[in-house]
Amino acid sequence: MTMFKELYELAASAALTMVISADEKTGRMTINVIPKPKKDVDEPALTKALSLTATPDEFAAEFVGVLKGYREVRQSLATQAEATREVLQAAKAASAKKAGEAMTKAVKPTPAAAATKAPVKAQADAPDDLGDDDPEEAGSTQAQAATTATDGAAYDLFG
Repeated sequence: MTMFKELYELAASAALTMVISADEKTGRMTINVIPKPKKDVDEPALTKALSLTATPDEFAAEFVGVLKGYREVRQSLATQAEATREVLQAAKAASAKKAGEAMTKAVKPTPAAAATKAPVKAQADAPDDLGDDDPEEAGSTQAQAATTATDGAAYDLFG
């Protein structure tokens, strides 16, 4: 593949900035290829720049191969990051579903729970057999009445 075809393939997944500088004393040049991902990517490795220093002849012989390797590694990292994101989203959805089911079960009274609440209601409605008007017992009856819901179901605070 030519250099421009490799750059095109790389630019298909990220906007690119290239910085090229030359050092006349050493006869070498430095090329920086800096990707800026198009999507919101949480993977910092996908924003890692490719920085190469070599002679113009070395670049002519090897730059396309190095660019291809860089592109393939970036694609692999992007694939892995996407797979990880999908797994995390699936786990989040499963966790939310499980929590919703647990909340539904916690809100619905079971038949066994309704049976244990019935005696509390019966005690609250039971007449005072003793016939005395002791203020302490009156407070007890009020406390039992306070544990009965407005629709007649008793609240079980400990159960």
